[in-house]
Amino acid sequence: MPIRRSTRRKRVNRGRRRIATIGALALLGAVVYLIWPFWQIAATLGTREVQQPSRLYARATQLRVGSAATTEGISKDLKAAGYQRVTAAELLPGRYRSSPTGFEIYLREFPTAKGWSRPGLLAIRLGRRQVESLAWQGRPTERAILEPPILFTFYGSDLQERRPVDLSALPKHFVDAVLAAEDAGFYSHAGLSLTGMARAAWVNARGGELRQGGSTVTQQLVKNLFLTHERTIVRKVREAVLAILIEWRYEKRTILNAYLNEIYWGKSGRANLMGVGAASWAYFGVSPEALSLCQSAVLAGMIRSPGSYSPTARPQKVLARRNWVLGRMRELKSLDPAEAEAALDEPLCSSPHSVDIQRASYFVDAVRKEAGSRFGVQRLGGAGLALLSTLKLSDQQQADKIVESGLIELESKWERRRRVGQGLQAALVSIDPRSGEILAYIGGRDYAASQFDRAGSALRQAGSAFKPIVYAAAFEDRIVSPASLLEDAPLTVKTGERSWSPSNSDSKFRGWVTARTALESSLNVPTARLALMVGLSRVIEIAKSLGISSPLRPVPALALGAFEVSPIELATAYATFANGGVRPPVHGLSAVLDANGAPLSGRDLPRPRRVLSPQTNYLITSILQGVLERGTGRSARYYGVVDSLAGKTGTSNDRRDSWFAGFSAERITLVWVGYDDSSSSRLSGARAGLPIWSRFTVAVRPAGGFSIARQPRGVVTAVIDPLSGELATDSCPSVLTEVFLEGTVPREICYLHGKWPSVRESDPRWVELKQRRRPWGWVRRIFKKRDRSN
Repeated sequence: MPIRRSTRRKRVNRGRRRIATIGALALLGAVVYLIWPFWQIAATLGTREVQQPSRLYARATQLRVGSAATTEGISKDLKAAGYQRVTAAELLPGRYRSSPTGFEIYLREFPTAKGWSRPGLLAIRLGRRQVESLAWQGRPTERAILEPPILFTFYGSDLQERRPVDLSALPKHFVDAVLAAEDAGFYSHAGLSLTGMARAAWVNARGGELRQGGSTVTQQLVKNLFLTHERTIVRKVREAVLAILIEWRYEKRTILNAYLNEIYWGKSGRANLMGVGAASWAYFGVSPEALSLCQSAVLAGMIRSPGSYSPTARPQKVLARRNWVLGRMRELKSLDPAEAEAALDEPLCSSPHSVDIQRASYFVDAVRKEAGSRFGVQRLGGAGLALLSTLKLSDQQQADKIVESGLIELESKWERRRRVGQGLQAALVSIDPRSGEILAYIGGRDYAASQFDRAGSALRQAGSAFKPIVYAAAFEDRIVSPASLLEDAPLTVKTGERSWSPSNSDSKFRGWVTARTALESSLNVPTARLALMVGLSRVIEIAKSLGISSPLRPVPALALGAFEVSPIELATAYATFANGGVRPPVHGLSAVLDANGAPLSGRDLPRPRRVLSPQTNYLITSILQGVLERGTGRSARYYGVVDSLAGKTGTSNDRRDSWFAGFSAERITLVWVGYDDSSSSRLSGARAGLPIWSRFTVAVRPAGGFSIARQPRGVVTAVIDPLSGELATDSCPSVLTEVFLEGTVPREICYLHGKWPSVRESDPRWVELKQRRRPWGWVRRIFKKRDRSN
């Protein structure tokens, strides 16, 4: 009996152990089944990629010893980039001190063509409107660059502004303020704080409002990253489980770093501010490394309810909340009582700075296309790219202001008869001809009203602005020289069953005129004759090589700009003239950095290509200088243009398009004015394009002034009579020093004012010569006929 009872007991115990084991395994499996998804979610914290917006930067200011610079100019550049001027305060990233003799600037990290720069101290000493010396981190240097301002921010669909920052870069008082406001026991709890929840409930009940929250920093991080914001028990349980798991997997430093970069801090414009980097910039215009105690307390107090504690919308409420945070820091002994008292006496600190930056919108659209074609970038929103542009922000701002005021003046002065709703439009393109970099770009007067880019996409008749291309072809082929005579008399050209008879803008004919006079005065008939002499196909060939890509057909009206081109195409052609006959690669992007700060490899820009000889190009430039001195552009002096620049007016049929393109060796700027529906106007290139160009040129004039390319070898000068085009005599009432290709200088003496004893001014043949302005060869033939008759 005892043996059987013992055996039975063993069997029962064995069964119980099996059941317990199975139950334990089942419970473990259930726990694993329930916890494992949370564990996997928690693991994503370490591998999560933060999507930042892409940013387009303006051209960075380049400084070098001996270069032109002023205190006012550098101050404007620093202000545009968001730097703050201080006096006695400590220099932190994003701050500078200035004096009449120089600057001390603590440069932040910023993108360059080679990658992101290092932060550090730059000292600038200025002399007489130039840089005398530069020092980087205390060591002399020959060159330095300033942080470029942002032109545009490309957000993703979530419209999130992010500027991630490492915990080590943040001031201690900022971290202390956040923990005092949100989770004083962060470094001691394991993800949950029962005492904190109980204290928060008690404080909130006493205060009658939500002053403290029961969630820990870890719980808030979980809620922001992995869960919804619904108020349910299930969501709270999941939040608690995930918070504990994250505390098991990661160090406190990692959790706090992620938290400070994920907090929602309100809105700035369209943008949702995510993290301290975005918030410090939006509310105070500083990088987070430079946050003061006052600013830190304001941001910490906002975390609970960014909308309720907005410094711009509810300053009094924010002030009370800030003081509460400072008092809490004093209670926790993270702030010295004396410091707390001093901080409590400070007024509310707030200097809003927009992060939703949208400048130069037409240029942004052009750059977006260039980023796709050159660098293969198809997505900018949320891609974290840094796009470095060539645009000079100060020039762009001047262009915006001058174009708008210029159009208003034209509408009130010349176009008052226009019906409401049909406002004038304009385009402006300014280029550095040496590099092809776009310095200013206006595609219309109001991007919000119309996004159509008139600078890059509109096709408009070039009118007389096309004529220099005709003369360039003629000079390149040595068909004429600037002093050659062209006939300004009625002309009819038959093309198939049609005939074409051009006339000048004033419907007058002037007889024989020099090529220089014809171009300076923008005469149509002599230009048409010259195009026929050169050959229309040859004119098209030269136009294409200069940068005109729109379709052109070999018909006589081509010579007068009857075909449509875009302003950027015509600007490229004039940039070639400005660059000595070498066509530059016109572009708006200099580099693109990926999200990690590495330069993207892209398709190289076309190499500069010589399309006109230096000698031919100089002849064209010389005549276009004459346009501004005595031709259709001479009113530029009235607007303050003092340098000897070159340029050309342009007016199309029925004055539908008004152009002016002017250039120096350092810059070419082209302006177009007209109506979108191509209706006629009372404007001309001299009335519309020239005033805007002149004011812009004066506004962006460098300290040393503009210059024109020097006379190259192979070009010689001779003094001629501007009416006859031949060598001047002492009897010529006016003379001109003309430029010629070697071997093309005229040999004959001026036939109008030379001394011919046998021919008097009363002689009918003299009158005929003077009216028709025939070359010297006609005079000799007349003399021979007279000799034979005698």
